[in-house]
This record gives sequence, C-alpha cells and structure tokens, in this order.
Amino acid sequence: VMTPIEVATEDMMRKNDEFDEVLRSGPDGKVDIKMLQMLIQGAIGTTVNQGPLEIIQTFLGEHAKKPDVQDDKYFRYRNRLKFQCKTFLSNIKAALNENRNVIGTFQEDYQREMEENLKKFKLAVSPFIFNRQTQLEVNRSFNKALDPDNSLSRTMSYDYGHTG
Repeated sequence: VMTPIEVATEDMMRKNDEFDEVLRSGPDGKVDIKMLQMLIQGAIGTTVNQGPLEIIQTFLGEHAKKPDVQDDKYFRYRNRLKFQCKTFLSNIKAALNENRNVIGTFQEDYQREMEENLKKFKLAVSPFIFNRQTQLEVNRSFNKALDPDNSLSRTMSYDYGHTG
C-alpha cells in the first residue's frame, strides 16, 4: 500500500513522463503541438494548476501533514517529490520554449498568458521546493523577467537542475 506522499510523487513523475514523451520529436522530427499545448494548459492554466500546487503545498509546505513516524522512507520520498517538482518546472519551461518556436502570431497572446502563469506558479512554489539561496535567485530572475524587452529564452533561462 502506497502512502499519500508516494502517490503524489508518482503523480508528478507521470506528469513529467508525459512532458518528456511529447517533447521528444515524432517520427517526422516535429513535436505534436496540440498535445504540447494541452500539457502546458493542464500544468499552468489558471483554472487547473491547483493540482500540482496543492500537491506541493500539501506535502512540502510548512503545515504539511507528516506521518506519525518520519522514517528514512518518508524523507526519501519528500526529496524525490521536490526533485519531481523541479523537473516539472523545467519541463513546462521547455514546453513553452518549444511552443514559442512553432506558434503563429495569432497565438502570441496565449503564449504570453502561459508565460505569465508559469512565472506566478514558480513564485508560488519556490518557497516549498528550493533552498533560500536558490529561491532568492529565482525571485531575482523573475524581477528581470518583468522587463517586456526580454525574450522568453532570457526570461526563463534559470536551469533548475533538470538533467534529462
């Protein structure tokens, strides 16, 4: 029987696997843009991003419900969950970068909205998944990102340690 934190970690791993699969080019060398946009919307759309945010707050937040016995397994899964959440952010960033490369001018407003949603999401989750120094760096990069002359690639250039 899996514990709640194990289920949450598996859920985040599944979300990351979905991004990985879509971001890998298809046989024709192209990414399935419809599926990519569905994943982006599902991850950071204003009405649906409460799922990942709730997982993060529930299991990594200050008031997280902790098991009666906090053994090595609990801390191992807590660290795995943090890693999966950081990977999730990296995957969303990569998806938005890919989307920016293929969209037409008619989707620029959507792209800007999703970029803004990602900024808000990162700011909301950074206290839960980053150490204090990294959190300050994330906040600094977002302050720079508010400059409308910055491109997405410069705006979201912070690497969250995702190695593949």
